[in-house]
Amino acid sequence: MPSIDHAPLHLQAAAGQPLHIELEAMPGAGVVWALPAAPSGCRLEAIDSQPAGAGVGSAARQRFVLTCDQAGRHSLRFELKRPWENEVRAVQPVEVTVTP
Repeated sequence: MPSIDHAPLHLQAAAGQPLHIELEAMPGAGVVWALPAAPSGCRLEAIDSQPAGAGVGSAARQRFVLTCDQAGRHSLRFELKRPWENEVRAVQPVEVTVTP
């Protein structure tokens, strides 16, 4: 099954300030966004998930925080998949512009 390639998200942040990134996942089905490697000079953390719908097994918003020390442009590539499988179900590119 081919993966779904989402349009890139274009975000801005100030150097040294945390940028919150939220992506919709289906943790009840085991389908979550994998944490990509942080760009050089940046830190990327998965912080939590918040329910996005009602009921058991509903969608959730997976939340990540990116903090970059210097101005520049960075690209992240999140993959939606089950951690124990190789199949990628969707790809979400995130383009971040960090200002001084």
